[in-house]
Amino acid sequence: MSQSELLNRLSSGQYIPTGSILHRTDPRAKILGVFALLLSITLTGQSSGLIAGLAVTFLLLLAARIPLKYAIRGLLAPLPFIFLLAVLQLFITPHAGSVVYLSWWFLSISAAGVHLSILLILRFLGLLLLLILAGTTLSTLELIYGLDLLFKLLQVLGIHTQSITMVVQIMLRFIPFLAMRTENITRSQAARGALWGSEQGNLIQRARQMLPLLIPLFTTSLQQADTLTNAMLARGYGSTTRRTGLRVYSFKWKDGLFLLLCLAACAAILYL
Repeated sequence: MSQSELLNRLSSGQYIPTGSILHRTDPRAKILGVFALLLSITLTGQSSGLIAGLAVTFLLLLAARIPLKYAIRGLLAPLPFIFLLAVLQLFITPHAGSVVYLSWWFLSISAAGVHLSILLILRFLGLLLLLILAGTTLSTLELIYGLDLLFKLLQVLGIHTQSITMVVQIMLRFIPFLAMRTENITRSQAARGALWGSEQGNLIQRARQMLPLLIPLFTTSLQQADTLTNAMLARGYGSTTRRTGLRVYSFKWKDGLFLLLCLAACAAILYL
């Protein structure tokens, strides 16, 4: 695959409307449930808890009818980085009071290092799969509406929560825009003779090759931001403190049941 085909690599974060029961769940319940699962996987320190978290995530993927091949494909891009962190964890873990398998100079591989490396890999896989689950079951509008409804509790403290949700919405909208602009710039420069994907040259030379990409990308991003600002001002954004939505969400009993099941799964992950 060409390095310029960035849109094909953005597997995580793409909404897949399968019509499952998880897709029909209230966005507030999905946001809170996924956040609780992310927090429990982050805080647990046992391999059994991480395995339980992975099992719960796979069950949610099956309930959402998301193809497992699609979810696993989203792990391919960060997988080398995860293994690099695991290797570093393997060598830098103190081996005091642990069985040492291999020792050379100041590097050593111990049972504690192997255990922590496995925990690191399982933790990252669980977190990434949960983010893929959230991206495939929550559309951008559902995420914005859900965050807006959840943040309304902060309006009692005088916090303008609509500005926060608008920042999140613009950020999510700009991710595919930047990928598309990067792909267009690299293809147009490759048509003019630029060598993309070449492994020749040292690190400085390869970094210098990125300047013809970064400068026009930065310029077009500023132009797009200026256009977006003018469009929002022309439509009267900020002229009123109360905004209405196209959809009206109601928290039903099945949404509460889904949230309770997520909280029960979190308790099992933390105490296993």
